[in-house]
Amino acid sequence: MQADYVYHILFITLLKFFVLHATSYSLNMKVKAKKQSFSTFDEMLATSEKPVLVDFYATWCGPCQMMVPILNEVSASLEDKIMIVKIDTEKYPGIADKYSIQALPTMIIFKDGKPCDRVEGALTASQLIQRIETTLKVKQ
Repeated sequence: MQADYVYHILFITLLKFFVLHATSYSLNMKVKAKKQSFSTFDEMLATSEKPVLVDFYATWCGPCQMMVPILNEVSASLEDKIMIVKIDTEKYPGIADKYSIQALPTMIIFKDGKPCDRVEGALTASQLIQRIETTLKVKQ
């Protein structure tokens, strides 16, 4: 029992380190954000001029936090080709249920308001860029 407790504390400590490291790293990156308001998620998808990558995450999810700088990098690389939106599954469980989100992080690429690709789990920036380009059939 004592060893389980020690491993649990070690895991929590490492998780906090990665979350803090990912968060501080993302704060140092300059990303152009466009703030828009929509009455519904579906309206945002339907009226978007570009395809939309939706990152379903939770604040307590370590891999989700590690995706923050990766999504920033992808956004900077593909800013004219795709819009990236983050949905907190704790705050918007109805949207998560609608798209059967069972693993975090889950990213769904929407084109013309409809889902056309889905990725569960963390990826590197180059893997995610390649996946987006393949799905949308575009090149940087």
